[in-house]
Order: sequence, then structure tokens, then C-alpha cells
Amino acid sequence: MKSYPKMKGKYMFKIYIDSRLRKQTTVSLFEKTLLFWFKKDSLTVAADPADALSEILRKNNLRLDQVSSFKAYPGPGSYTGLKMGHAAVNALNWVLKGTPVLKLPLPKYGSEPNITPPKAKKESEKRV
Repeated sequence: MKSYPKMKGKYMFKIYIDSRLRKQTTVSLFEKTLLFWFKKDSLTVAADPADALSEILRKNNLRLDQVSSFKAYPGPGSYTGLKMGHAAVNALNWVLKGTPVLKLPLPKYGSEPNITPPKAKKESEKRV
């Protein structure tokens, strides 16, 4: 098992989650420089940042409490991808680091969301 140095009683690891693409998440582990990165792709569903984070921690024999900083790619990018990355990072920073909710970053989508109105139901579906 690896032994990692502490700096003034704190670990020096940082996690960076890039989920700007809905079906691809890259999680990078830094000490002073990039140590390790893990990319998770999915062809059918959104790539879950929590799965990629779990994998990078497991492969490096680390625990969440050994990470001093969690950051997410700010944007622009996929609405779903950015929302998933920020949700994971903000939850970790709020629970583990005690960051006040009002200081948690929001994604920068780059444009207004493209929300389409619901499709009209067919006459046969209305009668059910």
C-alpha cells in the first residue's frame, strides 16, 4: 500500500472532474502535478462522475478524506454533463470540506438551455 506525504497535517491531493461531454467523464488526480487520470465513456447513458471518482481513488489506494480539493470543469459544455460534474463536486465540498452552500460554484453553460415543449399526446393516449 502506498504511503502519501502530508503537508502541515493535510494531504496535498486534488481531484478535477471534467464532465463537459455528457457521455464522457475524465477525473484527474493531482499532487503537485498530474499523477493519474481516468476517463469513463458511455455510449448509451451519461458517464457518472461518481463512478470515475471511485475508480481513481481505488486505483491509487486513497480515501475521500485524503483529498484536499475537489474542482469541476466550469463550462461551457453539455448541460447534463456539467450539472452531473458540479453536483458531485459540490456535494463532496459541502459534506467533506464544510463549504457553505452559497459559496459552491455553479456551471457556466455558455448559453441558455434549449428546452423544447412537450409533444402533444395522440388522441388514443388521451382516452386511457
